[in-house]
Amino acid sequence: MHRFRTLCLVGSLLTAPVASAAPMPVVCVESVWCNIAAQIGGPEVTTQALISTPGIDPHELTPTPSMARQTARAALVILNGATYDNWALPFVSASAPRIIAAQEAGWKVGDNPHLFLNPAAVRKVATAMARVFVRQGLDHEAVQQRLKAFLEQIDGLEARSGKLRQTYDGTAIAAMEPVGADLIQHMGLHIVDAGFALAVMHHTEPSPRDVAVLETALDKKTVKLLIVNPAVRSPQIDRMVDKARSSGMPLVMVGETLPPGLSWQEWVSSIIESVQKALDGASR
Repeated sequence: MHRFRTLCLVGSLLTAPVASAAPMPVVCVESVWCNIAAQIGGPEVTTQALISTPGIDPHELTPTPSMARQTARAALVILNGATYDNWALPFVSASAPRIIAAQEAGWKVGDNPHLFLNPAAVRKVATAMARVFVRQGLDHEAVQQRLKAFLEQIDGLEARSGKLRQTYDGTAIAAMEPVGADLIQHMGLHIVDAGFALAVMHHTEPSPRDVAVLETALDKKTVKLLIVNPAVRSPQIDRMVDKARSSGMPLVMVGETLPPGLSWQEWVSSIIESVQKALDGASR
């Protein structure tokens, strides 16, 4: 009887379900990178974004002790880099893997730091995420399938912006700040006030010449639309936006935080759609 009980116990242990590993905790500075990581990692990861509130400019953020603790406990940390969120680097555990989008994308000083709105950069970062996830023990086949599906969606978005290029290549537009500039330029659009936009991004005063270039473009309507980053405000920016509005010029809002409830693909798709509607309306 004792031998029978032992056999039953062994049998029950052999047939008992094996507890699945806990999901891998991933911390990102920006919610947009967490959204992409969740798509590539699937149910095998959990994500926590340090910044998810719309309207926050990561350039100016003062980190909190809570952010430092979350970052230190992560199994993987994802940063944008490119001077955009470098304040988070000291919080990353020396033993934790990290992905810095700027490094994966080959960013150089002077390039646009808003890499999450550059589909070519996002393609490289998503591929790096898949590589790290597999190295950390996530299911190889499942990760690769999710990556493949994600990259195919990037292909579709690039095809849409390429189609816009066929119609509007060389069209002049203005921008208050260069967030989304890589995506805009992939559509073939030319930002005439690059000096003004870069000064705003770097939180410096635009030169009188840069101000004059933008004012002239708005007054004479030599640009078809104005890109506005709602997270960046100043009396001078507000004056330019009011000037564009009063002349009936289309405004396209492009922020730097993933809108709540949208995936990265949906966000980029909405920007492309907004630009297309503005250009179509201006050409009538």
